[in-house]
Amino acid sequence: MLHSDEDKSNVVQFPEGVTPFVHITQNIFLRRKHKKLKEDDIAICECKYDASDPESACGERCLNMLTNIECTPGYCQCGETCKNQIFQKREYAKTKLFRTIGRGWGLIADENIKAGQFIIEYCGEVISSEAAKKRSHAYEAHEIKDTYIISLDANYFIDSTRKGNFSRFINHACRPNCETRKWTVLGETRVGIFAMQDISVGMELTINYYFEWYGGITVRCLCGAANCCIFLGAKSQRFQEYNHVWKDGNNSLSHCRYKVEPSNRSRKNYNIIESGSTTKKKSQRIPKWKKSHRIPKRKIRSSSHKQVIKGSTRRSYQVPGDKKLKSF
Repeated sequence: MLHSDEDKSNVVQFPEGVTPFVHITQNIFLRRKHKKLKEDDIAICECKYDASDPESACGERCLNMLTNIECTPGYCQCGETCKNQIFQKREYAKTKLFRTIGRGWGLIADENIKAGQFIIEYCGEVISSEAAKKRSHAYEAHEIKDTYIISLDANYFIDSTRKGNFSRFINHACRPNCETRKWTVLGETRVGIFAMQDISVGMELTINYYFEWYGGITVRCLCGAANCCIFLGAKSQRFQEYNHVWKDGNNSLSHCRYKVEPSNRSRKNYNIIESGSTTKKKSQRIPKWKKSHRIPKRKIRSSSHKQVIKGSTRRSYQVPGDKKLKSF
């Protein structure tokens, strides 16, 4: 892949085996410009810095911080002492790239990190959901295995496959020690990685991808956690019964079929059940005694016309809450 002269200067040299990419320090917007924050829309907190109380400078009591909004320079009464500009000042924790065993490259803590601490921003190219779908298909067609696309909001995604930072190396875990949080910074939504617990030097940083499976190649989860879901996206609705082929220790191909069944409906845990390739799904019939106890439907009379409300069939790629990865 070719880059402009400006981009080449940002290429970071990594150890042999790491797929090269352009290192960036902030999101790059394609086909749209950065939002210009209007003065009327600037959120101004009520914090006032007191030299005798260091925590008074936009700390945990700051209204902006409590609502995941960073203070705007020039409008915060704490001035340079404001502590609520971690994205803008890139107050990242010290991390280091390392080679995992069987899981590619990962990121480890290079200093002790406290629970709740901001670690790094997830940076990349901000693209539309339609563009993200096309890119995903293009990557698959060109057999690009290492792709990094996450959702930003209902309409946009962040793709750090070609351009990004060290956050792209954070691996998935079903029991992670980090999480993603969305913040509003100067009018734009940005994604940050935060520690869920105290992390010691040398510990690997992990997050839950909340991967949604829509078909295509299945990816084995190798996190090793007691609650491991075996496959990325195994808990998504579209992860039904499918065939999976892999190589065993003798380099011979093995062929099995897996299906995901809920082990406890209240907890929504899933077990991977191995079965023969000829296994068929049985239709579940409702017992007669259950049918007799069904709650009758309520009839609503209207004055003249019947009103029918149909559910939407539009496919949405919005990811609610924290970070989720998708397979298009």
